[in-house]
Amino acid sequence: MKIAGARKMVGLMAFMFILASTSAHAAPQTIPMLQSATQLSQNQLQITYDRTVDQAKGVNPSNYWIQSTTEAIPSGIATLGKNDAVGPQNALTANRVTIQPVDAQNKSFILTFMQPITKGMSYKLIICYVTIPGDPPYSGDNGSAMFVGR
Repeated sequence: MKIAGARKMVGLMAFMFILASTSAHAAPQTIPMLQSATQLSQNQLQITYDRTVDQAKGVNPSNYWIQSTTEAIPSGIATLGKNDAVGPQNALTANRVTIQPVDAQNKSFILTFMQPITKGMSYKLIICYVTIPGDPPYSGDNGSAMFVGR
């Protein structure tokens, strides 16, 4: 009797351990990804995510980079040259762009640059660190999109 009871207890404890360890990892945070980027005017881009984002992160310029795909040294709206890596020192800043939500769902935002987007120049928009509301901090990317100034 004692051995059978001990086996049941060990089996139950093993099951509870497996359940606890898998449920802690079963629901990874859902990362918003860039769905589209469209130039609206000479100094505006509209971006749309695939899901609602935390508004504070969505409007924070330090979560966005504009990379020139042709120039080694960034110019115009670009903060990165074609061979540069993303870092806090070369993110967009509030003196270069304002970012406003377009809808109450916080899926679309308009980036308004303080200077025109250079016509014919090829750029890559890079977004990092944006989460859905209530999620813990995220240290990865949210996608990127190529566009040519028009």
